[in-house]
Amino acid sequence: MDEDARDFLENEEIVEAVNRFLGMIDEDRFEYFDVFEYEGIVDYFLDEGKIKKAATAVAYGLQIHPSSVSLKVKKAQILLIEGQAEESLELAIFAERIENTNPDVYLVKGSALVMLDQIDQAIEAYEKAVEYNYDDNDELLYNIGVTLGQAGECEQALVFLQQAYEANPKNELVLYELGYYYDRIQEFTKSIRYYNEYLDIDPFNASVWYNLGITFNRIGEHDKAVEAYDFSIALQDDFEQAYFNKANALSNNNRYKDAIPCYEEYLSYDKDNDDAYCYLGECYLNLEQFQEALQNYRKAIRVNKNNSNAWYGAGLIQWMDGKLPEALANLKKALKLDDENPDFWLMYGKISHEMEKYDQAESAFEKATVLDPDNAESWIAFAELEYDRGKLASSIEILKNASSSIADDPNINYRLTAYLLENNDEQSATGYFERALEIDFSNYRVLFDYYPEALQNESIKRLIKKHESTKL
Repeated sequence: MDEDARDFLENEEIVEAVNRFLGMIDEDRFEYFDVFEYEGIVDYFLDEGKIKKAATAVAYGLQIHPSSVSLKVKKAQILLIEGQAEESLELAIFAERIENTNPDVYLVKGSALVMLDQIDQAIEAYEKAVEYNYDDNDELLYNIGVTLGQAGECEQALVFLQQAYEANPKNELVLYELGYYYDRIQEFTKSIRYYNEYLDIDPFNASVWYNLGITFNRIGEHDKAVEAYDFSIALQDDFEQAYFNKANALSNNNRYKDAIPCYEEYLSYDKDNDDAYCYLGECYLNLEQFQEALQNYRKAIRVNKNNSNAWYGAGLIQWMDGKLPEALANLKKALKLDDENPDFWLMYGKISHEMEKYDQAESAFEKATVLDPDNAESWIAFAELEYDRGKLASSIEILKNASSSIADDPNINYRLTAYLLENNDEQSATGYFERALEIDFSNYRVLFDYYPEALQNESIKRLIKKHESTKL
């Protein structure tokens, strides 16, 4: 008899035993089942997700076979499912005293310890389960790996999953989890390798293509990500999240025109996703189709009035359209929802500056530079504000602080050169100018936009000539 036929007969016998057991319960009568039948009945109910019936079967089984270690292990499994880890562990330890080479005992013991966050002890139990297991080692190792992974122990999960792979490199479940957990710990090359090995076996799994797309997107391989998402959509044309991720990949690759129909396709499945409307708005914004962008930001707000990015996006469009009071109102709403976003504070400061609300702008720029000291735009906008207020010394101080934080930004150093020259501090100015020339010589003419008189400054001309000769 071949294995498939044997499995079929065993399944038929289990189903027959289950039906007899259910009949016994319904009719409130006694019927004898041996230990192996009770094991099959319990497993059947567990596979069906019928935990209460599985617990009932275990209880009846232990009444008839009170010394059965296998049924005690089943009871410990059910206790785990019910979240009773301490009780499960206690039962597993009891079973271990009777059968200290039973892999199932150590498997459930390890899982109880994982649930109790005793990871080192769990690993010891799992290693014993592997040591004493003789059949389907890859399945046991897979189950251990998944349990550890679900507990957030990705590195430990991968140890067991790699062993499962070595035991059976064609196990698709193992390949899937290896791809997933290597992605989780940002070892993307390995993640891609195992997803591709899975697809070599089964190229028709939409979820694997989708996951592969996610990993490609993370490493900036946006074209490959799009290709992977296309495969997942071809295999499952209503795979809405694949449309969403494909649109994101296209947008990340600056292919905004291509991204728009993908977002729209996604929104045909999920009309209430405010983030999708925001991303759609951003595509239109990058294409300078400002009214379409504003429409989508407003749709996002209608779906979710607490979407801070939608309020920010709407404010940005209105600012570009010269509608400053409306823009400022929208930025206030964005900041009320998220006052730790430096981009919101920067834009709020710019609008306030244009509306000559100088103190308000100053507070906003201060907040922006504290939240993100590496953003040169915030420092420069802050310095421009103080300069326009006639506070040249304050502008210089701001840009000196900026240059300390971002020493390699040429725009800060060119701007600082201009302000120092205007403040008659030629010695300091030439120092910052030389630094700017070393970073980006090609852009030195921007200094003359900030301070035209620099064209006549001999020190400035000498430094330009000096660096010009090194660029030839």
